[in-house]
Amino acid sequence: MTIEELKQRLEGIKWIDKEICSLYLELQYLETGLFKQTTLTQSRVQTSRANSSESQLVAQLTLKEDITSRIDRLTNDRLELVSIIDKLEIPKYRLALNLYYVQHKLDIEASEIMGISKTTFFRYLRQGQAELVSLLTHAEKEN
Repeated sequence: MTIEELKQRLEGIKWIDKEICSLYLELQYLETGLFKQTTLTQSRVQTSRANSSESQLVAQLTLKEDITSRIDRLTNDRLELVSIIDKLEIPKYRLALNLYYVQHKLDIEASEIMGISKTTFFRYLRQGQAELVSLLTHAEKEN
């Protein structure tokens, strides 16, 4: 694995977080009844007068279950990516990667939290990425 591939995987945490937030919003909208039918579901071809409220309730529950399972899957993917960072032994590298990729802090904010300069923060970030790549490459060779 290269450093660029690792950066892409770690940047994926941000996009997973955004997707989870949008799914929670969709779930909230379903629960409050702000929209009856999402754009993700197909429209009915033929409507039935019998059991229409029951079928709508079943469809809504099915959609909620689908959204919940997608949230669970994305959360597991996110936890897997975060566990990669936790493999680092040096705490300052682990903290730098955690602040930047998991907590989505800007470089200035992260360097202030760590009490170091911005340049030192980026050095820790690069060194942490390099160490992670070597750890993951070594783990892949063992398997």
